[in-house]
Amino acid sequence: MSSKTSLLLQRPLDEPLAWLSDNKKPTTVSGQQFLWHVNQVAQQLPEKSEYSINLCDNRYLLLVSICAVILRKQCTLLPPNKNVATQQDLQERYNNAYVLHDGKVELAPQIQQISLADFDLTQTGVAENFQVDLDQVALISFTSGSTGFSKANIKTWRTLQQSTQINVRHMLPEQSMTLYHLATVPGQHMWGLETSVLMSLFANVCLVDAKPLFPNDILTLLQKIPSPVGLISTPLHLRALNISARDMDSVPELSHVLTATAPIQNSLAKELENRFNTTVTEVYGCSEVGSMAYRNPSQNDNWTQFEGLKFAFKGTQASVSTNYLPEPVTLDDQLEALNETQFKLVGRSTDQIKIAGKRGSLFEVNRVLNNFDGLIDGVVIFPEQTRLVPRLIALVVLKDPELKPDLQNYFREHLDAAFVPRPILLVDKLPREENGKLNKSVLHDFYLSLKND
Repeated sequence: MSSKTSLLLQRPLDEPLAWLSDNKKPTTVSGQQFLWHVNQVAQQLPEKSEYSINLCDNRYLLLVSICAVILRKQCTLLPPNKNVATQQDLQERYNNAYVLHDGKVELAPQIQQISLADFDLTQTGVAENFQVDLDQVALISFTSGSTGFSKANIKTWRTLQQSTQINVRHMLPEQSMTLYHLATVPGQHMWGLETSVLMSLFANVCLVDAKPLFPNDILTLLQKIPSPVGLISTPLHLRALNISARDMDSVPELSHVLTATAPIQNSLAKELENRFNTTVTEVYGCSEVGSMAYRNPSQNDNWTQFEGLKFAFKGTQASVSTNYLPEPVTLDDQLEALNETQFKLVGRSTDQIKIAGKRGSLFEVNRVLNNFDGLIDGVVIFPEQTRLVPRLIALVVLKDPELKPDLQNYFREHLDAAFVPRPILLVDKLPREENGKLNKSVLHDFYLSLKND
């Protein structure tokens, strides 16, 4: 094998690569069958286009189509959302881009589109594994824009291969059996892409194509999926799952739980570990780099850096470099270096606030909120205000609205008076994106709509 290329599928072809849940009878797809599906989709792709906007909702079809585009030496664009305006913007920025989808999205007019909605996954044949140039740009992901403008991040095949191999080493338990990965997060965003899609190419991981959101759906699938099974999720989904599981006599055992996109409270991690006889690992990362560090939230708050990545610190400002990225990436978060391999997350530079002459951190206030036992979801914000002494504002979803006075007292007990949120606004749900994040501008508009009600 040339040192400038590597095989697409780097695992035995007879092992299970995907578990398809949509059929009346679940189907397991081997690596050999996967390669045949990739070839079949590749034959449908236009020859004169360089870019494909991938809107596939099904996790397996997402992986198949990404690899089919690679086979045709084209590049996949993974947009931050599926909005028509976003499709149009990408087509203007990337000439002749076409849309690949599986029939579950509104499409922008006058854009060439290929539907995989009727692609027959039951048909199989023989197809060879193929080499991919390590420097080929395999995909371009886009940040969610949760802190501002959505940014394009170029990922070569070398980047995807090496970063995934590092992720496997740090995230997965060591065992010879095939691990089945169920995820509540979408595959298009980096957290879901890294853990619930790409790992199937490089490790003994079998992706599950479903994307359950509600606790009962998650628990039902866990009963059906072969073991050992790991769950990839967010603190929001895990909190709801834990509440539902409290009333059950028995729950399925989980090999491991991976969580990201927001801090998970230590008490929730402990409950999940006891209830599902598992280990909860929280992962730290960003779209520009991918996953970078992990911690065991049931035990401590310290993050351990992934081997193969180099962190450079100047005070609380950190940058990360590695041999598969073209240049160091400066992180938006503020980190406190503890030693050569560990750090603490202090918050974002934009989290620093000043109220009544006192300086504080939105990150710390939100950490306090997330530890309130009666919380389902919530966030503390600091919008622009005309009042003489501005205040923090909490938007919360509680298990019981009558817990609001308890939350007020909880804030008073754990925060300086200047940083106690006033008011606390009860809402049915927060406007989270599919990946669990809160877009800053969308959240601001949501808050303004509450004021006008």
